[in-house]
Amino acid sequence: MTLRTKGLAFGISAALLLTAIPSIAGAAAVPEEQTRPGAELRHQEEVHGPGHGFGHGRHDEKHRLERLQYVARYFDIKTDGKDGKQLYEEIQAAKKANPQKWEAFKAEHRAKFEERIKEAARYFGIATEGKSVEQLHKELRAAREANPEKWKAFILEKRNQFDANKRRETGDSAKKNESATSNSGRSM
Repeated sequence: MTLRTKGLAFGISAALLLTAIPSIAGAAAVPEEQTRPGAELRHQEEVHGPGHGFGHGRHDEKHRLERLQYVARYFDIKTDGKDGKQLYEEIQAAKKANPQKWEAFKAEHRAKFEERIKEAARYFGIATEGKSVEQLHKELRAAREANPEKWKAFILEKRNQFDANKRRETGDSAKKNESATSNSGRSM
């Protein structure tokens, strides 16, 4: 190596070292805010907006288990005492064993999705005749961005309907259990 190439190599390595030192010092000095509990959640909300922290919506483990149980019931798989991994494996086996039933399940849920999209489009006054689901989805997104308050009202209305149906279902199952226990008590 000539003196010129040695000098060039030394200069490049010195420049790299000098640029690395501030980043090392910055990484060592962790801000106090990030060491407190909940700092990661605050960071998630700052980056993605409110409501997008950990355990949110469909990514929550409880919600995932409910979805797996729903699919398992469709395939007549017992769900009592099983965790998500066991249910997932059994569902995968059932899908391979009976692909027609899986296709029927997907078609049924695709139709439900299309109906929900059309219902939301009607709520926003968007014509649904002759439009594909993708077109409706695109128009609905534009309408939602143009009028977020109307979208919030629509979502709250749907949630209230869902909650009312859940209460009705749990009330019906409680009445069935109550009548079954009272009937078994009378037969003794």
